[in-house]
Amino acid sequence: MLKKYRILIFGSGVIGSIFGGRLAVAGHDVTMLARGNRLKELNESGLLLKKSNQKIVDKIPVNIISQLSATDNYDFVLVVIRKEQISQALSVLQKNNSQNFVFMVNNPGGYSDWTNALGESRVIPAFPGAGGKIENGIVCYHIFSKFIQLTTLGEINGFLSTRIKVLKEIISKAGFPVSISKNMDAWQKTHVALIAPLGNVIYYDGGNNYTVSKNKSAIVQMNQALKENFTFLKESGIDIEPSRLNLIRWLPLWFLNLIMKPAFNTKWVETVIYSHAHNARIEMKTITREFLDMAKDKGFVLQELEIMFEYI
Repeated sequence: MLKKYRILIFGSGVIGSIFGGRLAVAGHDVTMLARGNRLKELNESGLLLKKSNQKIVDKIPVNIISQLSATDNYDFVLVVIRKEQISQALSVLQKNNSQNFVFMVNNPGGYSDWTNALGESRVIPAFPGAGGKIENGIVCYHIFSKFIQLTTLGEINGFLSTRIKVLKEIISKAGFPVSISKNMDAWQKTHVALIAPLGNVIYYDGGNNYTVSKNKSAIVQMNQALKENFTFLKESGIDIEPSRLNLIRWLPLWFLNLIMKPAFNTKWVETVIYSHAHNARIEMKTITREFLDMAKDKGFVLQELEIMFEYI
């Protein structure tokens, strides 16, 4: 029988709500920190989750707080916020006694800010394999299959530690396919290389995923940026993680154009890509700029992504 862990979800948006709810259903003692309108929703209606392919809405009991005190101690703190919110969050987290902070945050720029604030021993990089949207206080969500994107985690130094094994088991038992990466820094850089064009194409088109699917120039621009990004990763020595994403480099542009057009004409892309791009424009701008600057520091100019960046 899996041990019951005390878990804090620091950030109760879509992803935080998905993980908080599923972990609570799995039997863990889950506390969710929320603020603003989301805090009001949770206090008034509770945590409401609905799988994207179902009509049943589950109301899941969790603890709700609006502030984190220094003496609150959790086995794991899942930091599930946007990139631009990290600086403010670190000033709060560094005062807390907990020892395992799991950052489920887009991050192409490395971990020095996190480790400087908390110490390397307290930082666990990770990324969620789930997505969705909140409508009328209900989180409509989708857990990605292992063929799309696993929830991925690992130590900064790549070691297979006891706590990583425990965390993998906790998240797996909550229903998420999980992978352990020995190079989370490369994994997260690869992820931004992928999602920057996929998200920015929404702004480039000026509509939604369905209008993108009908916009040939937008599809071509997105795929040119994808291929350029992945070529940069390989040639700069960062490498591509997971390695199967090397397919983006190998596949001809015409084939990527062919498969991406119908892919964007789906409810799945609306829920997972369009909803995030629509609601997290500042984050998309932040991580895209960070990725572009990282490339320049290594002597690469990502012209195709620069073109898309102007539309954010």
